Order: sequence, then C-alpha cells, then structure tokens
Amino acid sequence: MSNGSDLFRKINENFASLSKGRKALARYINKETDTAAFMTAAELGEACGVSESTVVRFAMFLGFDGYPEFQKELVSLVRGRLATAGRLEDAPRTRNAIIRSVFQADVEKMNESLSIVDEVSFHEASALIHKAKHVYIVGLRNSSPVAMYLAYYLKVMRPDVKYISGSDSMDLMSEIYHINEKDCLIGVSFPRYSVHTLRAMEYANERNAGIIALTDSQDSPCRMYSHILLCAATEEVSIAQSMAAPMSLATALVAQVFAENRDRAMRNITGIEEVYAEYDSDGHDVLEQMNAKQIYNYPEINFHE
Repeated sequence: MSNGSDLFRKINENFASLSKGRKALARYINKETDTAAFMTAAELGEACGVSESTVVRFAMFLGFDGYPEFQKELVSLVRGRLATAGRLEDAPRTRNAIIRSVFQADVEKMNESLSIVDEVSFHEASALIHKAKHVYIVGLRNSSPVAMYLAYYLKVMRPDVKYISGSDSMDLMSEIYHINEKDCLIGVSFPRYSVHTLRAMEYANERNAGIIALTDSQDSPCRMYSHILLCAATEEVSIAQSMAAPMSLATALVAQVFAENRDRAMRNITGIEEVYAEYDSDGHDVLEQMNAKQIYNYPEINFHE
C-alpha cells in the first residue's frame, strides 16, 4: 500500500461488502484517524468492539503485511495533516502576493475540478433531485456555505427542500428522522470532514433514501454512504480553505435542475414573486433585478451538443 489515498480508497470501495466488525473499524478509522493512528491493535479493537485478531486481519485485507505497517501509514497521514501549521507559516504576507496567490489557486482548482467531474453522475444527480419527494441538504462547518447556497436556490424552484443545520448530532438526526426511500439527501462535506454529516448520510442510506455527496475526491469517506459522488477540488490558502470550485459545482447543479425542470421551477418562482409583489412594502426587493419573464427566457441548454 503506497499512500493514504490508496488506503481510504480501498476502505470506501469495499465498505458495503465488509463484515459488521470490519465496518465498525472502517467507520472509526475514517472518523477518528488522529486517535486511531496511535492505538495498539488491542486498543483499536476495544474501541470498535472487535477482537485484536480482527484488527490485524483487517490491516492485512487492506494490503499491509500486518498491523505495524498499517499503523505507520495512519501516523504518516496524521503528520501530513499537522503540516498545515507549516503551510500557514510560509503563506504569502504582502497584499499583492496574497490576492494573486489566492486567485491563482482558485483558477487551478477550478480547472482541476472540471477535469475530474463525472458528467454521467452529474446528470444522475439532477434526475434524483427531480424525482425525490423531499430533498434534505446537510453541510456543516466549512462546508455549510456551499450547502446553504445549494438549498437556497433549490428551494426557489421547489418548496420541499430542507437545509439541515443541526448544532449537534441529536438535533441533526431529529431533522432527518422521517426521511425514506422516496426522498433524497445531499451531503456536502469537504476536508476536514464532519462526522455529523457522515452519520446523517449513513442513517439516510439505512432508510433507503437516494444519497448525493458533494465532496473533494473519490477517496472521501462520503463514498461509503453515497449513491452519486460529485467531486470538486479544494485548496488551503493561508488560514482559509478555498471553496470556489465546490460553489461552482453547486451552481452548475442548480442550473441543471432548472434546465431539466423549467416548467415546475417557473411555477414556484412566479408564485414567490407574486407574494413579494403583494407584501414588499418598500418596492425595492433585490429579486426585481431579474423577473420571472427574464428567467424563463434564459437560453436553453442543448444537451445534444
């Protein structure tokens, strides 16, 4: 096994077929990598409710000669994450250098994302959103702006969209308690991945709901629970993580949903504008900058080009 990317790819690709004990190990390692890296095989087994021998066999299943080699790989991953402090120390300090480096990083990640996007999955995601009775969107921590943006514009087109903003695990789970096989959950999770988002996706998966993940790569832990994976690259620029590419992916998904469901979306948009016209007291609402007629006349997308 050559690197951490290979490690998590194999875990995620084989998750569905793992035994109950190995699934417990996979979940723990994905969610608590920093802790698991410094545990003995016995300690890791105890934390997951499995035997030490199960831990060792799991390491060998992943392609390692034994647990020590597996642990060494986890420690290497953790040290790579801790290197963030070093990147911050080396970050540009002058005004011109900062703005140029940030914009350049965004351009590079946008181009990278365009090269890795799976158009088949993209269209499947739009179709899943269209047929779902309810659409739940979960995105916490640094992923919340993308999730909120996606929820806002999907809600403009259809009323049955719910942004989940639970402050803790129990609050979040209560908001998706009624999700079922007729519904769709969109999990938005970028490094560092939110455990609460993963748990919501796991629950929705057990309830047979359709699951779309917006994340950074095929190696993301979101892959364990999603039916459709949409990837956009991110970049740590100084203290902040650039989300330019994920926001563009969310915008593209909104545009695709609108293009394929124009009549339904327009009924909702027209209704919203009628309410604004009746209850907007100052007459200067920002939505008037583009009225329903302008939106409806937006150029059609030719799917055969």
